[in-house]
Amino acid sequence: MMNIAYAVMDGYQQLIDAQREVVDEREVLRREFARLDAELTAVRWRDPEVDWARFDAVLPKACWDYVERSTEFFAWQDRLRDIGARLVNPAELIRWNSDKRYLLELRRGGASVAPLLYVERGEHRDLRAELSSLGWGEIVLKPAISAGAYRTLRASSLDAAGALDHAETILRDSGLLIQPFFPEIPRDGELSLLFFGGVFSHGLVKVPVRGDFRTQARFGATVTAKDPPPALLDQAAAVLDLLPGEATYARVDGFVREGRLQIIEVELIEPYLYLEHGGPLAARRFCEAILAALR
Repeated sequence: MMNIAYAVMDGYQQLIDAQREVVDEREVLRREFARLDAELTAVRWRDPEVDWARFDAVLPKACWDYVERSTEFFAWQDRLRDIGARLVNPAELIRWNSDKRYLLELRRGGASVAPLLYVERGEHRDLRAELSSLGWGEIVLKPAISAGAYRTLRASSLDAAGALDHAETILRDSGLLIQPFFPEIPRDGELSLLFFGGVFSHGLVKVPVRGDFRTQARFGATVTAKDPPPALLDQAAAVLDLLPGEATYARVDGFVREGRLQIIEVELIEPYLYLEHGGPLAARRFCEAILAALR
């Protein structure tokens, strides 16, 4: 029987219990792995006493606090590598995906990435002049290493109260991502497309509450199952071919503009899988993809 570690953040269960709008994917996947004669064990990734070598694989699916302690998170991955423990997705792919600089690489590869401005940590640039030349108007600022709207600010411009200070604070310890506000998201919603083993599993659309831009359910967004038309699905699948490694699981997030999928994120580390919106076989498809990758 394969034994797989489900790496979680400290306080994982308390967080899940406090968020009634999501399911405990650990428990859903534990039951499904058991049906496939595999054991899934929840383990705190920051626990120094864990013998990671005893597991056949480590899934970093609930390491949601890595954005606040990325150096520690990467050091943990290095230790796993040194003892021969296997991360799924692979450590090299996780590190690449952790910094939103990867969006620039996808764009260079031909993907339709939504407009963005990336600023390196400590880099001195005239952001006012750059944004003025781009003519974006309303903007969204976030750290290069972020997830779930962590330290994300929406502002009418860089001159809005607190916007420039927010950007400068981020740049002290991280890269900075600036994007224009995308009106398609509050109007039509953000698409999330789940792929397991490189095969499309299910899709959904997330619509923020009126007046907000965040698409997470904990901020009141409405989530509805929705498979995309073939053309959009092909665009999302093509993005996976641009990754610098094989992703056993992936969530592609974006919105539609002029008939094309504009990529906002490709989640390869700890995406919420929305299994409750994927039909009765979604969890099985995920587990089968993991086990197939380990054979």
